[in-house]
Amino acid sequence: MTKDDGKREALITDVGLELEELRQAVDRLDEVAAAQFSLNRTDLRCLGVLYRRGRVTAGELADESGLTPGAITTVLDRLERGGYANRVADPGDRRRVLVISTAATREIGARVYGEVEIAGRTELDGRDADELVVIRDYLRRTRQVYESQAGVLVGQAPTAQSAGGDGSPEASAPLGEVTAGRLELTKGAAKVDVCGDASLEDLYRARFEGPAPDVSVHGGTVVIQQRRRFRLFDWRGQTAEVRLNTSVPWALSLKGGIWELAADLRGLRLESLAVSGGASEVELWLPAPVGIVGVVVSGGASSVKIHRPAGAAMRAAVSGGASQLNFDGRRMGGVGGRNVLESPGFEAAVDRYEMRFSGGASEVTIDTI
Repeated sequence: MTKDDGKREALITDVGLELEELRQAVDRLDEVAAAQFSLNRTDLRCLGVLYRRGRVTAGELADESGLTPGAITTVLDRLERGGYANRVADPGDRRRVLVISTAATREIGARVYGEVEIAGRTELDGRDADELVVIRDYLRRTRQVYESQAGVLVGQAPTAQSAGGDGSPEASAPLGEVTAGRLELTKGAAKVDVCGDASLEDLYRARFEGPAPDVSVHGGTVVIQQRRRFRLFDWRGQTAEVRLNTSVPWALSLKGGIWELAADLRGLRLESLAVSGGASEVELWLPAPVGIVGVVVSGGASSVKIHRPAGAAMRAAVSGGASQLNFDGRRMGGVGGRNVLESPGFEAAVDRYEMRFSGGASEVTIDTI
């Protein structure tokens, strides 16, 4: 992996992290607004549609808010009683009902979302047409992914697939001419163990329990994709043990939700590490850093423990909240907003870790071994 490749991967990670933090900020704003005006989240979602559209049919409001016709009737009853909506017959078709926003709806919309809209428009006004196309297309495709995943969750029917899966319980690939490795684990698993193995002659070697995942290798990139089936607790039978060749540097991307992650990376040259999509328990043993090594944990975690070699410089930025942060014995309880702690001599260190946590964590512990 070249220096430019590493920078590109770091930027991709940053974009994903910022998108996750944006989602959380929007969710937090909605939560505060709903409490401020004594509305539930569903009512606020419908009110937001009315603020943007002004008037819609009851059917259109149901479609945009994702509610059934029966549920939208109940919501409209509440909004009308609260003075946030009026229902009138459509002059063009007396069989249809139009839902019209009120002054109260427009006031709430302006107070809650008006400043956000103005700031967003100001930011976009400073971009040229090519940049706007990139931003629009990225947001559009990301939205489509969210919508597609929601459709899968709604429409996925349980299958009769056997507990053992259809694939092999083991996988490997030759090292060949590979000079840098990348491990991508997608859609998560119940338990994941990753380690370096100095005796390994292959690029990697993995063993699985439960339904076997799909595995593909392209150059030095190993992609392990678990087969998520959405049966309650069924996915907890999926485990993966992955050993990596220590003769090449590695970038690791573990995402999609992991119940328990243990990664002993002390024998590796680590280029970057990203854990996203949520995890219950995360424990990492890090090698001595070479250059600036980015480590990102996002999407929430119950417990995160990071062990690094003595003398390894590190900075940890925590956003999204943590009930407790312990950094080399320095304890902070009830951490909220954005907090940054660093080891002595961090700024002067050429080789160092840049750690970022977002999405909330019950407990974050960083120490040396």
